Amino acid sequence: MPKFNTKLVERLQAAEGTMSFFFERPANFNFKAGQFFTVILPNPPYSDEKGNRRTFSIVSAPQETTRLQMTTRMTGSALKRSLAEIPLGAPVDLLGPSGNFTLHAEATIPAVFIAGGIGITPFRSMILDAAARNLPHHITLIYSNRHLEVAAFHEELQQLAWTSKNFKYVPTLTQAGKSSRPWSGERRYVNAEFLRAHAGDLDKPIFYLAGPPGLVAGVSKTVTEAGVNPEHVLAEEFEGY
Repeated sequence: MPKFNTKLVERLQAAEGTMSFFFERPANFNFKAGQFFTVILPNPPYSDEKGNRRTFSIVSAPQETTRLQMTTRMTGSALKRSLAEIPLGAPVDLLGPSGNFTLHAEATIPAVFIAGGIGITPFRSMILDAAARNLPHHITLIYSNRHLEVAAFHEELQQLAWTSKNFKYVPTLTQAGKSSRPWSGERRYVNAEFLRAHAGDLDKPIFYLAGPPGLVAGVSKTVTEAGVNPEHVLAEEFEGY
């Protein structure tokens, strides 16, 4: 796997408890939307038993030529604390890209993306890439969060849905009452009834699932019990670290 030397150039809060980190994009770092890389800190200020490297989805689209973005829940791990505190310009190594969690080629088959929490990260890259390349695929994104404050990229995704004829955005907030912001949209958990209401004929799409293992396992069971061919269900789990 190729190794690239780069540096941290910016960090921003993406949502409550969630940070985005931006690295200078090395020359010849080519990737497909939906892939991931491994971040290595050569001299981290904090360490733990998991070492100085972690794997993250690439959040930026391939068309973003100057920077690479990753976004993560700030769980308090040594590597994430280090990323939050090292100075901008600090050296970072990247391994990759890797992964096959990418949009299928056949444009006549619709895609249904189902993201739970930080599972949104590969989908942002895939949706931006599809828009940039004007792909004819019909994409529905179902994005489940507890409340708006923790929903990274919500406003951006909403704007994309308004401007793209092939992209449908369905956010659902299962604890919307805990938000300080009003919400008139979906509040249901993702179940078979929910899927039929927003994805239509479940025999047609390929389903892509990403998020915490419990959510991915639960939604995978839901879609297959609803009659979806298991071969049409692709999953990417985000372990806590």
